[in-house]
Amino acid sequence: MSRLSPLIVASSLLLLSACATKEFVKETVAPVQTSVDGLGTRVQALDSRVQNSEARIQALQQEAAARAQAANNLPAPPGLLMSTLLTDDKIKFTSGRAELTEQAGQELDQLVAKLKADNQPVFVEIQGHTDATGNDALNQQLGLKRAEAVRLHLARAGLPLARMATISYGESAPLADNSTREGRSMNRRVQLIVMR
Repeated sequence: MSRLSPLIVASSLLLLSACATKEFVKETVAPVQTSVDGLGTRVQALDSRVQNSEARIQALQQEAAARAQAANNLPAPPGLLMSTLLTDDKIKFTSGRAELTEQAGQELDQLVAKLKADNQPVFVEIQGHTDATGNDALNQQLGLKRAEAVRLHLARAGLPLARMATISYGESAPLADNSTREGRSMNRRVQLIVMR
């Protein structure tokens, strides 16, 4: 019996130590397992977000391709067809006046004949300019009156009013020096921009 006792005691100790080891392992592994489970959930959420992002990227690529295709089917933007400068030597605007001379009318009639012969749908911007004589507000009005005089002549010659617009630059865009008589004469002008 004395031999069995130490053997029983040793076996009991082994069993007790094994049980303690299982409990220790459970306590140590449980938080790690919880952490691993949490990471698995986060990985699944990230996978879902990546799939959603890929689907969104594909949708954006398809939309961009559709827009590019639509842009290719658009008509060409309007472009400059010609620019005609009607300066004082052709139009003969008297300083401070907006009336067209007979020579100016003939020059404009030639332009209308050319546009009609080309038979293209065009838009004409008529820009009125003045020299620096007088104050800025009056020159702004005078530039507009000169542009309107040209527009009315073009309309009477057969250009549709809907295809013309007037703008005044007054004295703000001189071609030449306003301190000389010749410079002021060049600055009293109307410029026609003809666009397709």
